[in-house]
Amino acid sequence: MEHAVFGGRTAGTRAFKATKGAKFGFWPSVSSEVVSTRLDEYLVMRPATPAQYFSRFSLLDSLYLDLNRLEGFAQLDGHFSIITSQSWYVARNATWPEIGRWLRELGFRPVRDDVYDDPTRWYHAEQNLALFDVGESNVLYCDGQLVPIDIIPMRPQGFLRETIERFC
Repeated sequence: MEHAVFGGRTAGTRAFKATKGAKFGFWPSVSSEVVSTRLDEYLVMRPATPAQYFSRFSLLDSLYLDLNRLEGFAQLDGHFSIITSQSWYVARNATWPEIGRWLRELGFRPVRDDVYDDPTRWYHAEQNLALFDVGESNVLYCDGQLVPIDIIPMRPQGFLRETIERFC
């Protein structure tokens, strides 16, 4: 896990998240040197930079307004740490059918090969917005709506974008 979590664990409070060590989550990438018919052989999740971490949280606002707030920076166990906060939700994990219905309503299409029944990657071509790590544990169902608490959104460029579009 890339975060230490502090603070509220009841509805209406904020949970504070501090990045740990040199971990700022993950960021998708692909290699143009790989020749395959399977997306999973192209796609690699690499450690994210602080800039990619900020991009991730900024893009989440396009799916769910004011989900994360930047609270500041600190030293945590001798390492630079980014401190953010997020509302604490009394919720349950969303189901695969709920996630699929929600993302299709927003105009996303699954990015898939034949390996998975339930796609964890989605793409909105008009917005050039790709979502990674979409799953039941990263999307909550709360008061009739879905909340994407820990997915990885990005605007792919170059070979990554071409690869995603090929698998839609």
